[in-house]
This record gives sequence, structure tokens and C-alpha cells, in this order.
Amino acid sequence: MDRNLLFVSRYPDICREFLDATKDKDIAIDVALNGTDAALLLKKKRYDVVVTGLSLDGYNGEQLLTYINKTFPHTVCIVYTTTISPAQLQFVMNKRDVFRVFLRPVDFQTVFWEALEEAYEYHGVLVKNQEDEHEQRLRPIKKEIATISQKMQAQETGRREMAGYMQRLLKQSVKNYTHKLDGEGKKRLWELERDVVILCCGKEQELRTKLQSAENATAKIRGMTV
Repeated sequence: MDRNLLFVSRYPDICREFLDATKDKDIAIDVALNGTDAALLLKKKRYDVVVTGLSLDGYNGEQLLTYINKTFPHTVCIVYTTTISPAQLQFVMNKRDVFRVFLRPVDFQTVFWEALEEAYEYHGVLVKNQEDEHEQRLRPIKKEIATISQKMQAQETGRREMAGYMQRLLKQSVKNYTHKLDGEGKKRLWELERDVVILCCGKEQELRTKLQSAENATAKIRGMTV
């Protein structure tokens, strides 16, 4: 299970307590002792859950929550602090989408762990909703790509048939039929006919090259929308 968590607290003993309580859990945990280090970790790695205090050196807890909300909207945040005013509580719950707020001390192995399990479930819901929204946005694009591909294939088929037909014309030219032209006139007419067919076939190859480039571009777009 690839679950991760960032635990942010200015108190090393609390960090050690949390790590000890969760050492048997299947979670990759990083620890930061101040807001600045936490921000650096957040720039390097996406976290499913962030547990943070409010009183931090460097960036404070509210600044950290603001950064997470704007940059990683699917990261679930939990506040773990010594004290919190009613105004702060209302702010972090309503304006910063904090999932839970805990006051010290708390048992990390019972009620706090239950909250973590719920946080991971909530994170899964957020990610699934994002994937569904992404798929809905891509659906008309994929449909348009499929339509363009069908048209391009039809055009390619038509061009191949036309090229084959015009190649066959070289064998069924005026040179093979009886008419009033003398030998030199017949030769010049056949050469003209041959040059026209070859020119058309050459244009066909040029168009086919352009078509292949368009198909390659379409394939790249399709790969980006998978």
C-alpha cells in the first residue's frame, strides 16, 4: 500500500512519539520540525496526508495550510496543536479545508489513528473525483481524435487507390492505341501523359508524407490523453 504522510511539529519529542506509535503501520512518513522544511519537502513530494501544528518556526501552520490548499488540493490536512482559538478553529475548518483538529495530548494509536484511516479514505475519494472530472474533459477530445483518425485513414485509402489507378494508366496510354498521330507526335503525347502521371504520383507521395506526420502528431496527442 503506497500511503505517505508528512508530520510537522516544532517539538522533536512529539515527532518521536508519533513515529514510535506508527512504526508498525504501512505508511511512509516524513518529519519536519518547522514550516520552512515542511515547504521544501512539499515541493519535492506529493503527500496523501499532512499533519501539522499551527505554531511553527519559518512558515506558520496557517501559511502552510494555505500553500497546501492552493498547490495540492487533494492532500488531506489534519491539525494537531496545543491550543486553538474559536476564530482559528473556524478559519482552518471552513477556509482551509482541514479534515480534523486535535488538541494535545492525544493517543496516536487509537482515536488519532482512526482519523488517519478516514483521511486516507477521503483522499481516495478526492483523487477518484479528479480522475472522473479529467475523463469527462477528455471524452470529447478523444472522440474528435477518433473522428480525425477515421477521416485520415479514409483519405489514405483513397489516395492509395488513386495512385494505383494512375500507375496503371502508364500501361494503358495513348501509345498503345491506334490514332492519326505520327510516330513523333504519339511519342510526345505519351511522354506528356507519362510525366503527368508521374507528377501526380509524386504529389501523392508528398501528401502521404504529410499525412504520416499528422498521424504521428495525433498519436502523441492520444498518448497524452490516456
